[in-house]
Parts: sequence; C-alpha cells; structure tokens
Amino acid sequence: MPINAGPEYFVAEKRYLDARTKEEKIQALQEMIRTLPKHKGAEHLLAQLRKRLAKLKSQKTVKASAKPRFIIRKQGAAQVCLFGMTNSGKSSLLKSLTGLETKIGDYPYTTKEPQVAMMDFGDIQIQLVEIPSTFDPESLSVLYTCDEILILFDATQDMKKQKDELERILMGRGLLNKKILYVVNKSDLKKLESEFLQVSIKDESSLEKLKEKIWSNLGLIRVYTKSPGKPKVMPPITLPEGARVRDVAKEVHKDFIKDFKFARIFNDTKFSGSSVGLDYKLKDLDVVEIHA
Repeated sequence: MPINAGPEYFVAEKRYLDARTKEEKIQALQEMIRTLPKHKGAEHLLAQLRKRLAKLKSQKTVKASAKPRFIIRKQGAAQVCLFGMTNSGKSSLLKSLTGLETKIGDYPYTTKEPQVAMMDFGDIQIQLVEIPSTFDPESLSVLYTCDEILILFDATQDMKKQKDELERILMGRGLLNKKILYVVNKSDLKKLESEFLQVSIKDESSLEKLKEKIWSNLGLIRVYTKSPGKPKVMPPITLPEGARVRDVAKEVHKDFIKDFKFARIFNDTKFSGSSVGLDYKLKDLDVVEIHA
C-alpha cells in the first residue's frame, strides 16, 4: 500500500541522508515521523523510523560519523537497479538473470537490504541491484549513483497504481531524469496490452530480450582492442555511444594519441579491415587495431 507522503516528508528525508552528526539525524527523523501520513499503508515505515530514532538517541555521541549500513561499489560495465512494489518478482528475476541464490517469499518485504549480483551479457558483466520494497532512505540512496533504473511491474496487479506510486517516489527524489526501463513481470500469469516489455522467469526468450533491452537502454558500446597478428583482447572496453577511436587510444595507453598513425577497424561489414583516423565513430562490437 502506498504511503502517499507529502513534499515535507521527502525534504526531511533528504536532510536525514545528508546529515553528518547524530543531532542532525535525530532532528530530521523527528520531522520525517511528524510529516509521515498516519494510515495503515505507512505503519511499517513508521515503525522503522521510530526504531531508528530510539537507537540514535540511545547511542553515545562520538566524534566520527556512523558508517552506512552497507556500501555497494560499482562493478562491471554498468550498475542497474531493480525497483518495484513488494511481490513484483524482483528477487526471482534477479536470480534468473544472474544465478544468485536469494531469499524468495510470497509475503511482503522478503528482501530487507539491497541484493547485488552480476549478469553476464556477451563478453561483459552488468551489476544488478535489487532495491527492497520497504523504500527506506539508505536503500533508495543507491538509485542516485546507478546507471539505469529498471522499474518492474507485477502483471497481476493494477498497472496504473504501480506506475503512479513508483514514479511518485522517484519524482520526490529528483530521479525521473535517470535512464529508466519499464518492464512487466509475470507475463506467464497474465498477458497485458502494454507498450512495455513483458517477461517471465519461465520464458527464457523473454529474459534474453530483457538483457538486450537493459544493455541498449544504457547507451553504451563494447569495443575490443587487438595488436597486429594477435587475437582481440578480452574483455572489451565499454564506452558511451558516439565514442571515437581517440577514446579507445586514451584507454589503452596515454602515448597512443601522440604517436598515432592509423587504426584498422574489424567488424561484420564489407568495410572490415579499413584504415581510419582518430575521429572515426565506433559501433558496438567493433575491433580496433591501433598502429603507432
């Protein structure tokens, strides 16, 4: 059930996330509790906030600021967060895409902390992070630094309500400008007329399409490098779409720009093996052989 908190609550929540002292955190938490709507849908979050406030008040003041509950370091080519309402199938989907064994249940709030796993895609890996549906501030803070947010809908539930609530949460934190991918889960239970990609953990082909969508929505390309007469180097370099040969040269060695003569590009086109200059625009899966 949505909490339907107003803007005052999210301002206080941001103050809490930015706080550096115990006193600042206590003040922000008190304001969050005061402005949080008092109805059944907010009971779980209210209990969490009160527990956190009591714990803070009982702690002795120390000079060093408290460490965050968890730190998620980016790994792989990109970091993608799975974001959806409780029981939308985030944990099952994470397991299907990565092989990670996670706690899965048909009751609310099975996942208490972000779950992290690596998804293989071609010759690279993409880091997937499942955001708990408790939507607590520390878990939601991961969304600020991720490269893409995958909004997951439950096909068996009201789509409009899910979309409105999830977008409201993101809007309240200024996150709707991030790269966002909308996906409908549990398509094996209910088929919908929808513009969004529909997937099921029981349909392997839909999962492969999802991997492709995740990658294409990131706006990245994979570029391999090689030396003359040798095979391409693994793994490939990942660069933004529109990257050029000079970007690869910088990645490989700082002196390659200064000593650059030409590069050969190998791909699946009839122009494979052509010589190009530093400003040549690269495509996904191009192989670059730099001569310097």
